Amino acid sequence: MMGTVALYMRLSSEDANEGESFSIRNQRDLLHNFLKSRREFDGCTVMEFCDDGYTGTNFDRPGIQKMLSMAGNPIQCIIVKDFSRFGRNLLDVGDYLDQIFPFLGVRFIAVNENYDSKNSIGSSVSLDVSLKAMVYEMYSRDISEKIRCVQQAKMKKGEYLCAIAFYGYKRSAAQKNKLEVDGKAADVVRRIFQMAVDGITPTQIALRLNAEGIPSPLVYRRENHTDGLRGWKVSGDISYWTRENVRRIISDERYTGCLISRKRTTVDVSKKQTVKVPKEEWIVAKNTHEAIVTEETYAQAQKILKSCKRKKTPAKPNQRFRGLLKCAVCGRTLERVICKEPYFCCPTRKTVPDALCRRVHVDEQDLETALTASIQSRVRLLLEAEVEHENENLPDALEKQIQECQTAISRCKAKQADAFEDYAEGRITRQEYLTRKAEAARQHDDMTASYMELSAKRVELQKAANSAEKMDLGRYACVGELTRELLTELVREIRVSGENDLEIVWNFRE
Repeated sequence: MMGTVALYMRLSSEDANEGESFSIRNQRDLLHNFLKSRREFDGCTVMEFCDDGYTGTNFDRPGIQKMLSMAGNPIQCIIVKDFSRFGRNLLDVGDYLDQIFPFLGVRFIAVNENYDSKNSIGSSVSLDVSLKAMVYEMYSRDISEKIRCVQQAKMKKGEYLCAIAFYGYKRSAAQKNKLEVDGKAADVVRRIFQMAVDGITPTQIALRLNAEGIPSPLVYRRENHTDGLRGWKVSGDISYWTRENVRRIISDERYTGCLISRKRTTVDVSKKQTVKVPKEEWIVAKNTHEAIVTEETYAQAQKILKSCKRKKTPAKPNQRFRGLLKCAVCGRTLERVICKEPYFCCPTRKTVPDALCRRVHVDEQDLETALTASIQSRVRLLLEAEVEHENENLPDALEKQIQECQTAISRCKAKQADAFEDYAEGRITRQEYLTRKAEAARQHDDMTASYMELSAKRVELQKAANSAEKMDLGRYACVGELTRELLTELVREIRVSGENDLEIVWNFRE
């Protein structure tokens, strides 16, 4: 009797358009019916793992990661609808079926493909399986490119494709991918632009809005558009108006009725990483929704806003704490106030009169004295606790060998893929393909074994590397002047929670 069986289901956004047969429910029904039809699975423990809305081009999926972490113990068998549910990447799928699952003793079944690894023990993944995996990968890349083209066409037509409307607007319930004015928020936006045109600075505008109790964009969205916040990650909790969010509204040209899209784009279908798109390549669509302010008002506000911007000055010695001091109450970066005796305070006090941040204050001289003493004390403790080790530094040669192994492993995978492409296009015979694949697999196994051995050696020498890190800190034991370079190397951030009340977060382990 089989012990624990895992049923894996996946549905990506592109698969959702293929019809009901691809739904999670239908996948679940198919897999359970398969279990019932096989007596060998009677009495087994069944675990379900699901990724709804995730692409199969990579394994960066919570459901499959959880399942793979349990593969071998306790999971002894994995069942999927077909190979594309497990993954669409030829090399990754091949690695799991050819090496990882056999090593862990995990049986793999793809129901619709009539594939059962139990019937192919001791042999590599069949040509049929490899061909299907390659087709799935090619299909995924093709459909992703088509989706990208469709989205860009919609952007050019002025359709709004973001899940959440920006402040002042809401998604239209009557017309798909269209925006309509959100009355209350739009009134606030108009007022912000009018105050800007009247010469009122963003800081003063934020102060007025907070004094009148007008909800900030985040608070307003939470109170009025809760559905739009599902799964939305918010950096910090800015529950009040600040100079930054006021400035962001004044700078947003979309309030004139245009849409600006494609400011960022993905670099590869299998990766989530995005890169900035040059401004001249942005997609701008005019008159796509009702304007909240006129283009003339927007242009006037930009001129005023530009005149309000602080002049950037090059870093000077008195700016060595720049970006390191944080308010322990709201998390914002403290500002330096230039006077006879310079000090740092939280900028929130300027826009929120009754904020607890008004007590966050530290004199620059007191800060420097306390920080110098703390650095000397911490470094001295590290040096006293240092344990001698004959190998004080991680050898560069070892790192080089590890990198060479990683490169060789990648090269072996590429050789396997090249061999298959040559065979698929008729440049070599089936026997030549199998020979090249077997040779590449042998080299891959050898390099993998070497990599594991070198990695284990690196772990053994890690303590020596830690000791070296402490030795590097020894040059700061008698620190004199606090320079910008020294501070950024040793200090991650300094949290100020009251008058001269500091908490230092170090870059090194204590």
